[in-house]
Amino acid sequence: MRNKIHLLISFILITMAAHAQDTLTVMQYNLLYYGNYNSGFAECFETNNNTQRKDECIRTLVDYVKPDIFTVCEFGATQQLLNDFLRHNLNINGANYWLSDNIINYENSNIINHIFYDSRKMGLKKHVALRTQPRDTDVYELYLKTPSLAAGDTIKLVCIVAHPKAGMGYESDRRALMQKAMDYVNSNYATDNVLIMGDFNMYGASEPGYRLLTQTYSNPNICFMDPLAFVGGVGEWNNNGVFAPFHTQSSRSYSDECFSSGGLDDRFDFILMADEIAFSYNHMRYVQGSYHAVGNDGYHFNQSVNQGYNSSVPAEVAEALFDGSDHLPVTMKIAVDVKLGVENHEAQSLYATMAPNPASDRAAVNFFNPSKGQVEFELYSLQGQLMQHEAASFGEGSQQFELSLKGLTKGFYLLWIRHNNGWGQNVKVVIK
Repeated sequence: MRNKIHLLISFILITMAAHAQDTLTVMQYNLLYYGNYNSGFAECFETNNNTQRKDECIRTLVDYVKPDIFTVCEFGATQQLLNDFLRHNLNINGANYWLSDNIINYENSNIINHIFYDSRKMGLKKHVALRTQPRDTDVYELYLKTPSLAAGDTIKLVCIVAHPKAGMGYESDRRALMQKAMDYVNSNYATDNVLIMGDFNMYGASEPGYRLLTQTYSNPNICFMDPLAFVGGVGEWNNNGVFAPFHTQSSRSYSDECFSSGGLDDRFDFILMADEIAFSYNHMRYVQGSYHAVGNDGYHFNQSVNQGYNSSVPAEVAEALFDGSDHLPVTMKIAVDVKLGVENHEAQSLYATMAPNPASDRAAVNFFNPSKGQVEFELYSLQGQLMQHEAASFGEGSQQFELSLKGLTKGFYLLWIRHNNGWGQNVKVVIK
């Protein structure tokens, strides 16, 4: 049954992607006290965490992954370091389009989060820092540079970069940080495309901070989805060989007093997506199977990432991962339904809306039917379970269908509406 659900989810997302015309590659990486020596927490000095050597590793990884959005944790909190990072690692070999933003550091931390982005595809509208402990949580509101942008048609992508406190015993602190981020999203971006990423320092899916992000019981209006939820990457991953293909820390099996030791045995690094991206509500969708930890081939549990043969990356990339940080970067791809820089005339929408939404027992689905024929209505849970299926014949023009929601538990659902001539649309349904 589980495999059928996975296939069903894949089919829905592939169908919704029929007109996707461009992709964005996102990478999140903990840079391990980049440019910050003798931090007080770890004995990191120029001799064992050399910035010039780290720059070589970063250039190798950027060239290999080719990200459009590059978010980082543990970046030294100086503007000069930020400028140098752009000049030495990104705007090189003829590239001149990488941008970032000025540093905001309310908590006066010696390491911060940051973002770098391809300005040919995106612009930065807003950068807000949430005052959280032990360091700020950064919110970046990006917009896609589409041909319709001048007409006021803005497609947003919000990236939240978080780095809560490390260590067992600080679970409540991590939850408090995530609660502040969730509250901000709920107030400002409840129906927008949002990613939350960073080094979360969480030891398993039972952690209250992870549950807050990913379970609808916490907040019925917003929900983040883990791309690995459908491929076995969610559970109690700390030092658990079952989750070997998904671990992101540590890149080394031994310590030099700066890099953490023990080899790959923890999943600390994440990119989670709002359900808007998971189910393509707002012009963007997650590309199935694109999420992974760079350099994790599933065969280096409790080993260094470059030990022996690494089947997932070239040898020089494995070496860069070993020397660059004690974390592996995580990446994912997001498809957009426009060609960035080219007008798109092919989107086939039914212009469907539902009211009320949130709903309880029933709701009215209003849509524009392009031609008379049969229209199907399929309601899915976020786990891919088909909750109900109905079909009816409609004439051309504005139409209404009454959807029964009795007996469904509160939370998020996906309503997939499909016309027999190929037109289709999905609508986010919230049951209160």
